[in-house]
Amino acid sequence: MIQLKAGTIIAFAQKLVSKNNGELAEAGFEWCKKEVNVSENKKSKSFMEMFRMDEAKLTSDQNKKVEVLLNKFSKCISLSDNDVRKTSTLSHSIKLTRDIAIKQPIRRINGELAEEVEIQLQQLCNDGIIRPSNSPWSSCIVPVKKRCGGLRLAIDYRLLNNLTVKDSFPLPNLNDATSQGYYNVPMDEDSIPLTAFSTSRSHWEFIRMPFGLCNAGATFQRLMNLVLRGFSWICYIDDGLILGSTFE
Repeated sequence: MIQLKAGTIIAFAQKLVSKNNGELAEAGFEWCKKEVNVSENKKSKSFMEMFRMDEAKLTSDQNKKVEVLLNKFSKCISLSDNDVRKTSTLSHSIKLTRDIAIKQPIRRINGELAEEVEIQLQQLCNDGIIRPSNSPWSSCIVPVKKRCGGLRLAIDYRLLNNLTVKDSFPLPNLNDATSQGYYNVPMDEDSIPLTAFSTSRSHWEFIRMPFGLCNAGATFQRLMNLVLRGFSWICYIDDGLILGSTFE
């Protein structure tokens, strides 16, 4: 098995035109967009395949109802880490015990890893997750290599968390949570500068709620409670179990 890094170019697309004699001729090279149209991508592979519904113990009639439901709410389904919507239900605010800007020394990242970090940060900026910053605050970025070969960017917010008034909203005991799910929650405008972080080349701040803030889990749990209120449910961070006596 050959593993390729994200963004690796594996082929070039050429546009072909028809000549008068019916043969095809090359019309030159053309770069294809890296972004894939979400609606077209969703059509290329059915949701039933994506969710492996063939492994579920459902009747053919029940499978059909699930397929209709998934297609009806297709805009609610995320297809990748970059396919993240923004909720209008709430935003995340950081309240401080002392308003003293913290600026941590930059942790040097060298070589190819530094280049990967900047590429991923630019992608987050393109996706509307972060933006360039001029904040006096600055936390350290900590890149972590995933087992699959990808890169996970974490921010060391421990000093900021020490100055943060803790949220008393009840939260299940958890050891880990998905950072991409947090990106659905916008940051309160006044709190955005507090999330600033730096590399040796750039200075950024989050406009969506990042993983690592001490109250982020409570905010996300509050969001889930608001979204699912009125239903009989059990919710644990980004996992929800809807209870009912029938399949419907």
